[in-house]
Amino acid sequence: MKTGHNLRRARGASGQSLVEFAIALPVLLVMVLGVADLGRAIEYNNILINMSREGANLASRSTDLEKQFIINALNHTSAPLVMAQHGVIYITKVKGFMDGNKLVARVEEQYRPTTGNGDLTLKSKLWNCTNWDAATGKCTLPAVLADRVVSLPLPNALALNAEVHVVEVIYDYIPITNYVMKVAPDLYSLTLL
Repeated sequence: MKTGHNLRRARGASGQSLVEFAIALPVLLVMVLGVADLGRAIEYNNILINMSREGANLASRSTDLEKQFIINALNHTSAPLVMAQHGVIYITKVKGFMDGNKLVARVEEQYRPTTGNGDLTLKSKLWNCTNWDAATGKCTLPAVLADRVVSLPLPNALALNAEVHVVEVIYDYIPITNYVMKVAPDLYSLTLL
């Protein structure tokens, strides 16, 4: 039979456990949400990698008229990503040229989504066009050829007259734990083909 003293001690212990649980619960929830957020970011990054690979494959086999079709097709297959609001795709055609006695890679064409099909505030990390045709999403290239020289992430220089299509997919990732972590990284994938 429990005495009054033992009963008060049992009630006090349960109250103490409740206070400890209330203190530990927010820390545990942030940790669980952080792990879930990391898993979500990895999933989104894998989707971006696959999108850039498929885009480069399609761009290297298509004509100029099909670039917007490729961008739209990739946007439609990007679920659970919302590319129209938080992401953008750039398709850039680069060709090897001789600049004096130096072999350089130069932008020949660049495309981005038309208005409403992507977050146009996200900029290309390969080369930034300053004049876009809003209707077609095609860059109006500068007349000065030196302004179109780019550095490609290749082990060797691009061969003379060789062409590569570079597809960049950028996504403005918004974490679940945005109220705790104020860092919202841009996920990025680049594929050359």
